[in-house]
Amino acid sequence: MSQNAKMPRGLGGASQMTIDGGEEVPAIVAARPIVVITAGRIEYAARCPKCRNMHRHVSLGQKIGPCGARYELQPRRGRAA
Repeated sequence: MSQNAKMPRGLGGASQMTIDGGEEVPAIVAARPIVVITAGRIEYAARCPKCRNMHRHVSLGQKIGPCGARYELQPRRGRAA
C-alpha cells in the first residue's frame, strides 16, 4: 500500500518515522535554494531549517548541513508558460 493511500489528504506535513531501535526520526524537510554562480562552478545556497544560517552546496538532493541538520535541496518551481 502506498503512503498516499495510508494518509488522508490534508493531513500532510512533517511526520515521524520509527526505526528498529524504537527511536523516532523526523522526516526530511525541504529547503528551497538560490543559485550562486561563482567563477568556477554553480552552487546552491539555502537557509537551514535548524540553525537558520545560509549553507552552500554544489548539488541538489538530500544534504547534511555543517550544523548537522538533514534537509533536501529542491529546485524552485519555474514560471508557468
